Amino acid sequence: MSEATNAVMEAIGLSQSYEVARGLFSKTATVKAVAGISFALKPRTTLAIVGESGSGKSTLARMLTLIERPGMGELRLDDVDVADADARTLRRYRGEVQMVFQNPYGSLNPRQTVGAAIEEPLLVNTPLSAAERRERAQDMMRRVGLRPEHHGRYPHMFSGGQRQRIAIARALVMRPKILVLDEPVSALDVSVRAQVLNLLVELQETLGVAYIFISHDLGVVRHMADEVLVMYLGNAVEHAPRDAIFNAPKHPYTRALLSATPQVDPEARRERIVLQGELPSPFNPPRGCPFNPRCPLVMDRCRVEMPPLERKGPGRVACWAVE
Repeated sequence: MSEATNAVMEAIGLSQSYEVARGLFSKTATVKAVAGISFALKPRTTLAIVGESGSGKSTLARMLTLIERPGMGELRLDDVDVADADARTLRRYRGEVQMVFQNPYGSLNPRQTVGAAIEEPLLVNTPLSAAERRERAQDMMRRVGLRPEHHGRYPHMFSGGQRQRIAIARALVMRPKILVLDEPVSALDVSVRAQVLNLLVELQETLGVAYIFISHDLGVVRHMADEVLVMYLGNAVEHAPRDAIFNAPKHPYTRALLSATPQVDPEARRERIVLQGELPSPFNPPRGCPFNPRCPLVMDRCRVEMPPLERKGPGRVACWAVE
């Protein structure tokens, strides 16, 4: 059943597995990168997706933008399932969901002017004339803090922060409903990050776009998110409003992540929780709860039975030890 009738995007049980070769004489192995992720994204809100490297965040981002099709589950846009949609529906969907990548320089063609890069989605997907495409591109450049004379320049002429502004302008020029941001400020200098984050907040207010914000930096997430989805080894272990996550995290993995986040206020610092052991191999995930080999609250039930993500307080938690 739908979590929110007014959601601009709804994921229901999204999963993705890969067959991976393990050597010349070995059988291929199945890696379950994402296992049954569900959420509802409301207009003008930001859902942050957090977790360690290897938790499945970027795989989920590729499914949400249909860079790759979900292996299982539903992906609904305006209550239409697009996971198995035809080419015409996919074309409309891809215009309404855009992505900003981690590396701003790698996402831009060094031989293409900034203006041409921003106009390219309009050229491919709309019947706009050259003059109309240029007008819309320059309007979006102005919105992200770039000047009209930048239109004819090349990416190497810009700083990292300016390149990310160009990438944001290119993603927004199609006027999408949803922007998927995969670690959008992690490659930027610390002094530039706040500028780009504040720009994203301003653009959301003026354009009404919803964000899916993927990050490992919980300080950035606290600044940006309305809701937070915590992933571990492809599974959602906690999903709650931002304040509930940061003020009263329930899952032991969430508490460990937050304990490692630097705090400016000495009185607000948490006791450091050091997780034992390494992240389990995705080729051979543990039975039961995937977090059980590293969990300080582990019980016998955790080792044999996967806990469901269910309502516990203001959010949902997948943990047998949480009341």
